Amino acid sequence: MSSLSRVVKFGTIFTRIRDLMRAGVMKEMDRPLWYDTMKACPPIEPPTLEREIPSEPIREILYPEDTIRAKFYKVYGTFYTVDLTSHSAVSKSPCHRFITKYQELEKTWTGSEEDLFEATGDALSQEGLQLRKRGEKRPSKGEKVEEEDTKILVSKEDLTDLLKTTVGKENQEER
Repeated sequence: MSSLSRVVKFGTIFTRIRDLMRAGVMKEMDRPLWYDTMKACPPIEPPTLEREIPSEPIREILYPEDTIRAKFYKVYGTFYTVDLTSHSAVSKSPCHRFITKYQELEKTWTGSEEDLFEATGDALSQEGLQLRKRGEKRPSKGEKVEEEDTKILVSKEDLTDLLKTTVGKENQEER
């Protein structure tokens, strides 16, 4: 019954799980997900109670694009969904395109970061991606857009309304 001991002082969680499987108390298929990883790459110091906890603070892992991404979502918000299972869908997302363009322009940029952020949005709008800042209203149905070639992201509801009215007009013309 020593394998079922709940006293934490003896051994590590890894050795306790290993011993449970050896004794037949735990089946091989019931092992925790981390077991194989820890078996293949054991820690330098085993995680026991006697081990001292390091006093140095844990450093944050931030990449340069993380600040750009955070600012993008703060300014433009989320108005789309991305299929994270497809790499091509992620690389085509407005946020990813914005970060890529930002980093591209950053190499030759001499002005401030705020101006670079705005210039990135302008460059993407010239490429056909219209970003709408939070709080900006979409042009209403009767309102004309200043530039004819400007593309506007349309919501699903607007598309459905447009299709209904278009199909309805076609049906009336046929009668």
